Amino acid sequence: MQQRRRKSAVRSGTGAAQATTEGSDRVAGWGTLVIGIVVAGFLYWKNHYTRMGFEEYYLLNNSLLLWIPLCFILLCLRRDASEFGMTPGDLKKGARLALIGFLLFIPVLLFIAPTPAPQNYYIGNSLSQSGAIFGVRPGPGGGFSGGTIDWGRLVFHESVFGFYMFCWEWFFRGFLLFGVRKALPDWFAVVFQALLFFALHVGKPAPELYSSLAGGLLLGVIALRLRSFLPCFLIHWAISMAFDCAVLFFHFRR
Repeated sequence: MQQRRRKSAVRSGTGAAQATTEGSDRVAGWGTLVIGIVVAGFLYWKNHYTRMGFEEYYLLNNSLLLWIPLCFILLCLRRDASEFGMTPGDLKKGARLALIGFLLFIPVLLFIAPTPAPQNYYIGNSLSQSGAIFGVRPGPGGGFSGGTIDWGRLVFHESVFGFYMFCWEWFFRGFLLFGVRKALPDWFAVVFQALLFFALHVGKPAPELYSSLAGGLLLGVIALRLRSFLPCFLIHWAISMAFDCAVLFFHFRR
């Protein structure tokens, strides 16, 4: 009789612990969803409707995308960030997949980089703001011509972008993806983070805007499979650097 009571007590304790975990996961999942909408909405407004310099833009975006999720996880939920994809995961598979993804995307970069929209956006905006290229002037047929590359500032530009990509991938393919799936189906978590990722690309050249939705979905699946956002960061940063180089190459080739 006592043995039966002990077994019953163990089952009862296990059931209570499971219920507590499920309840905690629901709080984590829905809390992540709300934070994702609020942070993405604020950044959409701030990035589109206020004037910011290069340093202010990246400082603000990086701070919100990195620290708000970490504070929520560590201070509010009292959980480990590894539950949200901040872990090496499968290192070998992740590195191999990142390299394959980068190589497959090179033809796309070479096709898009010489077109007017990215040339105007990156030469006249992103690369000029950071000082990676200076002395550009409006071209006779629209767009920009001339200019000189400051190689030191270009390295600075890519380093800043590297940390920016880390914060973006942590927020979307780490925090949002692994957080939302604690309360909702995996497919919803993948689609949700991809849609917010797409929304924050509004205003960029059309090829980059529309590819961000497909890319967000694909990177979400990769992060889930590998249990880490780090391979997505490597892919995103490598593609970003290669695209900047391609844009500069075609700019000076004209």
